[in-house]
Amino acid sequence: MNLGRYRFSPPWWGVLLFCVGAAIFCALGVWQVERAHYKEGLVAARQAARQAGRAPMQPQGAPAEGNARVADLVYGREYVATGRYEPGRQILLADQLRGARTGYRVWTPLRLDNGIRLMVDRGWIEKPAAGEPLPDPPAPTTPVQVTGFWRSFVQPALQWGGTVDCTDRDWPRVLSYPDAAAVRCQYGAPVVDGLLLLDPQAPDGFVREWEDDRDTVGLRPFGHYAYASQWFLMAIVAGIILVVVNLRRR
Repeated sequence: MNLGRYRFSPPWWGVLLFCVGAAIFCALGVWQVERAHYKEGLVAARQAARQAGRAPMQPQGAPAEGNARVADLVYGREYVATGRYEPGRQILLADQLRGARTGYRVWTPLRLDNGIRLMVDRGWIEKPAAGEPLPDPPAPTTPVQVTGFWRSFVQPALQWGGTVDCTDRDWPRVLSYPDAAAVRCQYGAPVVDGLLLLDPQAPDGFVREWEDDRDTVGLRPFGHYAYASQWFLMAIVAGIILVVVNLRRR
């Protein structure tokens, strides 16, 4: 192809390589734009949930049913639940860092009026020194009204899989990022699929720094747009390289 005083004559494999690379770069850019749109909707939903105000938790189902659920729960919204704590059957979420210190998140089951258990995250406690017994934080046994923020079960950054020990071990039980099924098998009864993060001002809790837990959406929309622009730019750079390498003066 003659372009004035220059001739553009790329090899066929160079054109093919550019087309494949540009297609991949553009596809990744489009994917990042789609992720940005999804995150924008997620952020808006979270903000709307926080502004919606406190709502009563409406349990549905019965203890004999396999899957407990609660009607219309919205991630990040504040809810009120009434029931009785079961301090003798608590779960300690392992490997929870606060600064340079390692500890546990205390999950205490709240038995709702219909018998379904709701896991209440009462906050962080420090891990005892080696050789000391596991902490067994106290909780009231009288009926309580609990206020907190709704969220899904905590997920690790890397999931390696594996089985969960549901044998009759002593309480409290130390678990590492269990899902709803793993939590449910500890009690052999329905457990609501999610956590209620105890309000920082509520009594009977421990260290509670919930801001990150309520607002986490991963990479923000701006970050996805930045990555998308980089992928599109790489497609443009690939085109420039193809032209520069294969453009010769006649």
